[in-house]
Amino acid sequence: MKKSLLIFLFLAATVSVDASNLANPAVAFPKARISVGGAYHLGGYTITNKEIAAIFNRFTARIEYTPLSFLGIGLNLGATQIEVDRYITGLDTVAVFHGKYGFTGGAHLKISSPLFFNDLFRITSIVQATMFSSKSRFDAHYRGYDGTGIIGIQAYIPKFGYITAGPQLYLIHGYNKSYNGKENFYSNINNLRGWISVDYIPRINEIKENKFFISLEFSASPAINYTKKVPIQEYSISVSIGSITKQLYGIKSDVDWNP
Repeated sequence: MKKSLLIFLFLAATVSVDASNLANPAVAFPKARISVGGAYHLGGYTITNKEIAAIFNRFTARIEYTPLSFLGIGLNLGATQIEVDRYITGLDTVAVFHGKYGFTGGAHLKISSPLFFNDLFRITSIVQATMFSSKSRFDAHYRGYDGTGIIGIQAYIPKFGYITAGPQLYLIHGYNKSYNGKENFYSNINNLRGWISVDYIPRINEIKENKFFISLEFSASPAINYTKKVPIQEYSISVSIGSITKQLYGIKSDVDWNP
């Protein structure tokens, strides 16, 4: 246990955080298993020093593999659509950007400590990086990458699932091309957020070897806001649905994992 905890703390401290919906699910499931699912993310962010409101819609298919009990690695593929409010630069007013869905692809890494305090709590860290692009019908576009990382406490709720909460670091970096062909660099302003995830694993799977899950996730910065024009500002919501396989290889325990 001490050796695994030291490895976890080392990796969590050294891995670079350079996207959104991390709960796929957030729970650390046993080794030699694969989770497969789909996710939707809706997030509001403030970009550039002009504090322009932007909304990201993202659909992804997700797969995660656990080669070790404390380590999960995964891939995300899907589509992202972006909306950006109009803004003024110099004497010009840049119109509202309504993008279409474009390619999204990325990867994530999950590291977890062993359970402690009567097997009710663990420390979990998740990092993820994603490329995205969204183009309007006037050939303007926003493209780039976003990355996020959390480290938090995960609590086991018997016969329900897991709740994970902690601070989140969120970064967006990219380039946008306006309707006149001019390109500009942009990034988000508020990088620190609070983050919470709920993984529900229903007991209907007691008669099956695979475990079905539903994950809900919420994050918000201190600048969270709402207006009729831009209802989603500085917060995000996500939902993931999928299944975790039985143990695929190795010596199996007499007692199966049954959260």
